Amino acid sequence: MTLWIDNRRTDPAWNLACEEFLLTTRRETIAMLWRNSRSVIIGKNQDLEAEVDTDLAAMLGIPVVRRLTGGGAVFHDLGNVNFTYMFTFDGGHDMDFAPFAGLLTSALRQMGVEAVLSGRNDILVEGKKVSGCAHACMGDRAIYHGTLLFSADLSQMDGLLRYSEEKYRGRGIKSVSSRVENLSYWIAGMAVESFVSRLDGILSADCERYVFSERDIAEIDRLRDEKYADPNWYEGARS
Repeated sequence: MTLWIDNRRTDPAWNLACEEFLLTTRRETIAMLWRNSRSVIIGKNQDLEAEVDTDLAAMLGIPVVRRLTGGGAVFHDLGNVNFTYMFTFDGGHDMDFAPFAGLLTSALRQMGVEAVLSGRNDILVEGKKVSGCAHACMGDRAIYHGTLLFSADLSQMDGLLRYSEEKYRGRGIKSVSSRVENLSYWIAGMAVESFVSRLDGILSADCERYVFSERDIAEIDRLRDEKYADPNWYEGARS
């Protein structure tokens, strides 16, 4: 049985700490929807200065947080819906994310959006990217997570993320500027909260709901403060 995590928090450092806590303390298959307030989330192996206009982020009061998976830098706001899927796998075989990715595209099609998978990492609608994903593993535990652009501020995304190949060549994993679009383009008149509620209802239908205990929250708070909100983590050298 998959555990469906109820998480209404929007603090980006807390949410990324939450993912690590679940990955390292639970053995069940886990799924979760969540949103972040305005923030830039960078991959574990990325060069911060090469990827993000940190001066602009500071001026706008937008935090930068480093996640535990690889991949490119992304801009989050409350118009961006994030998903997480975790499971135990046989270390001798490839991690299989297709079942959950298929559930996402199926859910979108139930809402009238002709979503398709592109490779292992993206969801496209009419050739435009509405979702990007990343993954990692710790021992025999795998995490697959990503974004669903619903009504994100795409103009702010362009301003905060850097794409200069000449200036930053050879300095870490570069994000790729892609043609992206919000799902609200195809689902007119729906608020992001309604989208989250409907997606939650579809994806969690066969899951067991789990609400964090006070002890869980205390452990996530600690991990947030000691790691994900610590400048030594998000500004640190690539490992």
